[in-house]
Amino acid sequence: MKTFHGGILLTDEMRINSENVNVSWAWYNETQGTVKWSFKNNFTTVKSFLLFRNSYYFGNAFWPVYLKNPQFNEMFAVFVAPLPDRGTANNSAPLCVAEFKDGRRIVCFIFTLSPGQEWSMLEGGFSKSIPPSGYSASMVMVKPSAEYCIEYDQTQVNDWDQQTGTTFTGYSPNPSVFNSVTAMAETEYVTLFADVIKKGKC
Repeated sequence: MKTFHGGILLTDEMRINSENVNVSWAWYNETQGTVKWSFKNNFTTVKSFLLFRNSYYFGNAFWPVYLKNPQFNEMFAVFVAPLPDRGTANNSAPLCVAEFKDGRRIVCFIFTLSPGQEWSMLEGGFSKSIPPSGYSASMVMVKPSAEYCIEYDQTQVNDWDQQTGTTFTGYSPNPSVFNSVTAMAETEYVTLFADVIKKGKC
């Protein structure tokens, strides 16, 4: 089974400040392995970004499970707007298709904040020995919504169930057609699974 959290940090809270977007984390419930991610947009304009941490982009591991099961309240973004703040425990970011310089694509979360906006959300699956590490905001240019045929790797769902002890399923049919904005990233392409993402109908 893959390990989805890499790197070791021996502090309870870490912050990365830049002239662009501040990213920080703190334990929300250390016993349950839940952390609080906090962001602040330091630009004077609305900006969108991806969160890269623990060697992959947030949302890329288990997005088929998030889409299928309504308790996660997930969908693809068909446009971008500053994220509403419903409180840390209730906040969620939409999914997007992210495209890299070599043309390869992944599915992950996209975050959009207004100038000066601060926003936070939760993520589980960590521990004292495996906390968040190697994290940064990857700025993106967003293209309008397009139609994609997306086939996910069933291993994603199997690994989710192994890690959580649940019996969730991914969306069906697989592949399916989705409309999503395209987040054009300048950072390195990284993916965890062999998802197939093509423009157009299946």
